[in-house]
Amino acid sequence: MYSTEQNITIDSQYFLYTPTALARKLFLYPTVIGRFEYMPSYTLTRSRYDSYLIILIESGSMEILLEDGYQTARKGDVVIIDCYKPHAYKSGSGCKALWMHFDGAMAGSYFEYLLMGRNNDQLEDRMLVSDSSSAISVPGSAIISMPNCSMIRRELLKLYDSFEKHELVSEASMSLIINNILLELMSFHDNTVTSVQDGIKKVTAYLSDNFSKDISLDQMAEIAGFSPYYFARRFKKETGVSPHQFLISTRILAAKYNLLNTSMTISEIAYACGFEDESAFCYCFRQREGITPNQFRKGSGYQKTSES
Repeated sequence: MYSTEQNITIDSQYFLYTPTALARKLFLYPTVIGRFEYMPSYTLTRSRYDSYLIILIESGSMEILLEDGYQTARKGDVVIIDCYKPHAYKSGSGCKALWMHFDGAMAGSYFEYLLMGRNNDQLEDRMLVSDSSSAISVPGSAIISMPNCSMIRRELLKLYDSFEKHELVSEASMSLIINNILLELMSFHDNTVTSVQDGIKKVTAYLSDNFSKDISLDQMAEIAGFSPYYFARRFKKETGVSPHQFLISTRILAAKYNLLNTSMTISEIAYACGFEDESAFCYCFRQREGITPNQFRKGSGYQKTSES
């Protein structure tokens, strides 16, 4: 079926599918699949369209409305949209895309995993809440920039071509194709999480070796390989504290070691552990430990000697 939508070329095709009752109960199934060439100035805004949408950008670019405004999806990017929620996308310069609306018994769970895992840190919290009416918000759209989208393109084309050629494909086979696409996206998501954890490990190791230095959030983010905002958010998610709190805790730990095992003065320890001066060190130490550095040292039974 050829599209008659405004700002879509007349050779763009789409195909509708009505699933059986069995498919609705057991499988993932397509509802509409298409391959469009979007002309410049194309725009779409909808309050809802009951399905989930995957768009693969084959060429050009498309702007997708995310939580923080429109963001650009480029060639090779995969866009995922929960069309049960208000959504919008447009193309200012034109693009070509393979796309598929789909649904099914587990479709919402797949999308919740992909959308929450990529856009915020509430996924684990939601999975621990048994009440499905929990107020935790799930984003409606995301852009996934994959280094290689060939598998997803191949699976989408396999399904699209079967409709274009009027080939009979079982609903189980269609469900398997959609499942393969979603698992590929989930696998990329999991690898991204591992990358985040590896980046944070690099930072914590660096801070443990360089706590005496004046280290900014930007420097930490650069070591991890992420933007400062994303790094700070994910660091707290993984460690339970902010990057600054982790650095201060490391400095206090080093200071306590020096208080117990060296004859360094309080002032010397302060500077050696990265504090601006003795006053700042003593204030921070008391805030965290409830006693002064001197009290901590005396309470340990440490005796300063000239040989120490």
